Amino acid sequence: MKPVLKTKVKIFLKEKVAPNIYLMGLSASLIANEAKPGQFIHIKCSTGDNPLLRRPISIHKIEKDKGEIFILFQVKGKGTKILSERKRGEYLNVIGPIGNGFHLFSKSQKIMIIGGGIGIAPLLTIAEESVLKGKEVKVLIGAANKKMILGEKYFKKLGVETCIATEDGSYQYKGLVTDLTEKIISKWLPDQIFACGPKPKLRKVAQIAENKNINCQVSLEERMGCGIGACLGCVCKIKTKETDNIKSNLNQKNYIYKRVCVDGPVFEAREVVWDD
Repeated sequence: MKPVLKTKVKIFLKEKVAPNIYLMGLSASLIANEAKPGQFIHIKCSTGDNPLLRRPISIHKIEKDKGEIFILFQVKGKGTKILSERKRGEYLNVIGPIGNGFHLFSKSQKIMIIGGGIGIAPLLTIAEESVLKGKEVKVLIGAANKKMILGEKYFKKLGVETCIATEDGSYQYKGLVTDLTEKIISKWLPDQIFACGPKPKLRKVAQIAENKNINCQVSLEERMGCGIGACLGCVCKIKTKETDNIKSNLNQKNYIYKRVCVDGPVFEAREVVWDD
C-alpha cells in the first residue's frame, strides 16, 4: 500500500444538492494526482478537537488536470454536520487517498453501476473510467423518492444510460433498485457490476451477481477510527478457503477479518460474509 498523504485542502465549492446532502469541491492536487476510483479521504471536520475522530468520505469525482477532487456526503451526526457548515475558502485537514479501489477488467465490455442513496458517491469515478476506456455503461440509482435522487445529471453528462428506481414511484421505476437490477439483467447481461449502498441492498446485488456468474465489486461502509488500518475498528468478515489453513481468532472459521479502511473499502462481493 502506498503511504497516504496528510495535507490541507481548500474548499472552493459547497452546494446542498438534496435534503441533508452536500457536494463539496476541494483543491487537493496531491490527492487528486494519486486518487483512484473507489478510494476515500479521512477528514478532520472541525478546526478544534471536537469531534476528535475524523470522518471517512468517499471521493466522488477526480479532476487530475485541475488538481481537484469532489466529495458527496450526507449529514448523519456531529462530524458531518460541522463539515456541512464549513465555508468556501476555508481549509480542511485531510488524510488520503486511502484504501483499495475498484478494478475494471480490460476484457469487460458491459458495465453495470448500482448505487443506493448516498452510496452513489464513490461510483461516478468508476463510471468515468469505464466511459474513458470505451465500455458500455448502465447506471442504476435507487432512492426513497424523487427528491433524494443523487448523481443523475452527472451520469447523464457522461452519456451513459441512467435508470432510476424510487421506492414510492415518484420517478421512473417504482420499487427497489435491486428489483430494477434483476429486470435489466434478464435482458442485458453485464461483464462487471460495481455497487455501493446499504448493506441489505449490497447483499441482494451480490446474490444476483453470483446467480448470473458476474464479477461484482462492492464498496462497504463501516464506522472508522484511525482510517489507516491501525485501530482495527472497521473490520468485516471475508471468506477464505479451509485449504488456505488461515487461522482466525474465531476457532478456525472459514472467514477472516479484514479492515474496510485499507484492505477495502472495495471487496469482491462473493468474498463478503453477508449474514451479520
